[in-house]
Amino acid sequence: MTDAPIRRRVFHDAHLWLALLAFFIAVALPFQWHTIVVWSGAFCIVGFFQGLTVRFALQSLAIAFALSISVWLLNIFFHTAEVSATEALIKANQTALKIWALTWVALLSSKMINLRDVITFALQRGWLSTQIAYAMLVGIGSLTLLRAEAKRISLNAKLRGIKGLQRFSQWVPLLIFSLRHAQRGTMSLRARGLVKTKVFYYNYQTTRQQYCYFVLLLLCFTMLTVLSEYLT
Repeated sequence: MTDAPIRRRVFHDAHLWLALLAFFIAVALPFQWHTIVVWSGAFCIVGFFQGLTVRFALQSLAIAFALSISVWLLNIFFHTAEVSATEALIKANQTALKIWALTWVALLSSKMINLRDVITFALQRGWLSTQIAYAMLVGIGSLTLLRAEAKRISLNAKLRGIKGLQRFSQWVPLLIFSLRHAQRGTMSLRARGLVKTKVFYYNYQTTRQQYCYFVLLLLCFTMLTVLSEYLT
């Protein structure tokens, strides 16, 4: 089999998916706020190895900061009377930083991982059935089509001079497009037959070098966690 592009990347997308899943779970665990911030910075560095640009990293950082402002304001102005203003400010800062780090990593992951390759990797390993895997691939592909259709509908409404509340009705043709696309996707899945034994032209499995890099990444995250939790 020919190597898929996923095998030529520094880190395998499936490995990063597992690392990101562990990060999102760890945010809900009782780790210190600065540990989560350190993790987010480490994921940003990993993203640079995966082709992430500095511009996108800064843009996503600004968006994440803007989204965390509302959480900070809620903790500042709405707290119990038993909590002093100083304590409320400290708690608000820590909570907002956690939300900021979580949102930033979530935005970075959109450029770090190709979800289609991860699903194909799991299908090739036999971890997903063909019915589930192909349905997920159709669903992911429909997102791009829906976004393109929404842009066309918005441009059409702009050229027709539709303004104000009338533009709210744009969701009707978009809904019709979604239903038609879902029907076409279902007919396509049935036409494929979806047999259990599939022959793959590309190899999506991890290389030995990617596995070593993943182990090294886990060791780095473990070291950063120990240093942040116990030495600060």
